[in-house]
Amino acid sequence: MTARRSRGFTLIEVLASLAIAALLTIPIARLVAGTAGTFASLERSTERRVGTQAAMAAAMTLQPLRKGRSAIGDFIVTAEPYRFERSAALAKAGWQLYTITVRSAGGSDDIVIQTVRLGKLQ
Repeated sequence: MTARRSRGFTLIEVLASLAIAALLTIPIARLVAGTAGTFASLERSTERRVGTQAAMAAAMTLQPLRKGRSAIGDFIVTAEPYRFERSAALAKAGWQLYTITVRSAGGSDDIVIQTVRLGKLQ
């Protein structure tokens, strides 16, 4: 009897290659998914930073500083005198500290940024 040589792969060889391919594909898929998540997180962070910079620019446009609310662009800016133990001495020198609160004008009552500015008394 002569042995016949057949061409092609056996079922065991095909199943082994599929298992190896699956083992290599899973880490690559996780890497791609992780990269996409990181990119989305970076994009959200950039949007927050741009919004905060715009709010800070709105807070710096109040000239002269005085108590009250102002609508500046997409923001509502509120200025209130900041009280602390040396307020009287500062007022005597002709200055006043103000708390500047910037909120989004889009209906959300969340504070975008809050800072303190020094202004000359009127």
